[in-house]
Amino acid sequence: MSRRAFDTELALDLAVNFIPFVIILFFTGLFAVFNPWGFSPLQSTIQFAILISIAVSLAVVTAIAARAIESDDHTRGETP
Repeated sequence: MSRRAFDTELALDLAVNFIPFVIILFFTGLFAVFNPWGFSPLQSTIQFAILISIAVSLAVVTAIAARAIESDDHTRGETP
């Protein structure tokens, strides 16, 4: 019996990465709409580059973790 892709166990395991991802995207959107420090081309570019690169890195790490969890025999919940 094989596991369905992204079942509840896997979703709970990946929630620790999903919550910070949502927070990073929230602040990226917030800083894009309401920039309290004003707009400076260099500073704003660096600010958004840092936030977006962290979000992309976290998404990649989450995808790798999902594949690792899904392919691990110990987490499948199968009985021998």
